[in-house]
Amino acid sequence: MTVEELEREQQRLLPKEDLAPYAGQWVALRDGRVVAHDLDPVALRDKQEVVETDMLMPVPTGGRGIFIL
Repeated sequence: MTVEELEREQQRLLPKEDLAPYAGQWVALRDGRVVAHDLDPVALRDKQEVVETDMLMPVPTGGRGIFIL
């Protein structure tokens, strides 16, 4: 994979919408769009609308600090 392909793939995964409504929850992103959300990451993973290639990530609650994915 070239650097350009890697950069395009990373851009595709970035959220394309405001995640503030999901603060404190986990979201499943597909092409940067939320396809599902839940408080529990295991419950989120098991939802019917979530597929194996979706990116699952926690949404911070808006407090200050470092957030590492």
